[in-house]
Amino acid sequence: MPRLPELTPQTAPAPVREMMQAQTEIFGFVLNPTKLLGYCPEIAAAQSALGLALDRGEHIEARLRYLVYAKVASLNGCPF
Repeated sequence: MPRLPELTPQTAPAPVREMMQAQTEIFGFVLNPTKLLGYCPEIAAAQSALGLALDRGEHIEARLRYLVYAKVASLNGCPF
């Protein structure tokens, strides 16, 4: 259980609200890390940039990358 209440689009700082809106458009919901990292917009932006860099990286071809995502989710007990 987090010690801080999760941010919502109504309680988040403006830059984080934009991030939340984009995530809702892409995934249909706001990703959990954003709800807490949003307390520090600079860290939330950096985390988002890291995720995009990993997703756009050319070290692993896209088909294999999604298999890795599914395997890691499975190992963590998360439905993918």
